[in-house]
Amino acid sequence: MSAAAQPLPARVHVGTPEYSEIVEWLYREARMLDNGEFAAWFELMTTDIVYEMPTRTAVMPNEGSGFHADFGFFAESHSSLQLRVKRLGTSQAWAEQPRSRTRHFVSNVLIDRTGEAVYTVTSAFMVTRLRSHRPYDFFTGERVDVLRREGANLKLARRTILLDQTVLDSHNLSLFF
Repeated sequence: MSAAAQPLPARVHVGTPEYSEIVEWLYREARMLDNGEFAAWFELMTTDIVYEMPTRTAVMPNEGSGFHADFGFFAESHSSLQLRVKRLGTSQAWAEQPRSRTRHFVSNVLIDRTGEAVYTVTSAFMVTRLRSHRPYDFFTGERVDVLRREGANLKLARRTILLDQTVLDSHNLSLFF
């Protein structure tokens, strides 16, 4: 194998300790978000995090997935996520005053080991949000995460959020997925 060649992903099987650790990480992350523990959630990120949600258009099956990698609802970095989290701790985050009530559901988790202590995790998600007098928000889709072990901890290095919706009826996207 040449120096530039990447190793083939190795499936992490359901029921193994490695699989259980990663799924528990996802569940604990969801609970942090639902409980508004945003500073603790932010500590789960690597310093080179990419956190993105590409837009989607309705296309015919032979025209691809409909996702646009070059344009999205957001493309966040460590510094932009840090600013968002800090702002949520103040009274200046008007879109979240009072804070939304959210529920994050994660399922259909498939994991591949893609490098030394690096995992690609694909999961289905459903996020619900109820905020003040606004209509109920309901988001579904797929997340593609890259988790990387740093010391004894797993950290999120990349999250791509692939919504099922092509049109968002939500008032804003001030929540985390």
